Amino acid sequence: MDSFPIWHDDYLYTKDRVVLTEQELHIPGVRIFGHHVLYNAIPSLTWHCHDDAFEFSMPAQGTFSFSTLEENYPFSGGEVFVSHPDEVHGTNQVPVTTGELYWFQLDISDENHFLFLNQEAAHDLIVKLKAIPRHVIRTEIKKTLPLMERAFELALEGADKQLTSSLLQLFLHLIIMYSQKEPSQLSTDIIKVLDYILENITSELSLDQLASLANLSCSQFKQKFKKQLGIAPRHFINQQKIEYSKTLLREGNSVTETAMLLNFTTSSYFSTVFKKYTLYTPVEFLKKCREEEL
Repeated sequence: MDSFPIWHDDYLYTKDRVVLTEQELHIPGVRIFGHHVLYNAIPSLTWHCHDDAFEFSMPAQGTFSFSTLEENYPFSGGEVFVSHPDEVHGTNQVPVTTGELYWFQLDISDENHFLFLNQEAAHDLIVKLKAIPRHVIRTEIKKTLPLMERAFELALEGADKQLTSSLLQLFLHLIIMYSQKEPSQLSTDIIKVLDYILENITSELSLDQLASLANLSCSQFKQKFKKQLGIAPRHFINQQKIEYSKTLLREGNSVTETAMLLNFTTSSYFSTVFKKYTLYTPVEFLKKCREEEL
């Protein structure tokens, strides 16, 4: 554990990213509460941990991927990534992708100063949080995301700290409840579409074609796909194409050849999309790969 830094966030307020700390929040046990909207990828999160604190991260839009030292965990709409106190995590050298994310850290070191609860209630909640069995918890987004959104709004206003704490408590109890259920399964029609996308990733994949495959109208398909995966189908397709393009580039294909193989209209458009999802242009990506091999 000593080889990994203990991460403490500083207050930040920009157009795209806000991080509130204990000095702004004044809610016992809540160390930070953050929200960001990313329109382009940003550098990866290095390995780190939070002493005596859980961290709960929930996307409002997009798909993210966080990692422990043992495994990578992609998660999207309706899912919550949980890192436990002192657990090393990061993004395993993968840039943080586009999307919208809420997160907060919960310090469990003092049961007498925890979310305005009495010691007995605090102890009970902490014990249940420690028993959460998985890193990614699937929830009903219509029940959980509004709690995060409203709690953050109140925290940002500095208004009604008791209500903010109560919303976070309800969110935590829902996470505990959902963590005790079996992970939900994707419907067979969406699985069929996902398999088709992955098997035909070099093809031009129209949403009408995929909707027909699922026996749904295009609007029904887009709604159902996003509800189950937390990401729009076109966004998912682009993510998969960019992931496969990395393999093609490493195998020696030129940028233009790779763009054409993956049915991008031009190599410049491919380069733009590649950078949006990876932080690098294809040429910069190849240079980075060569440097890592030395």
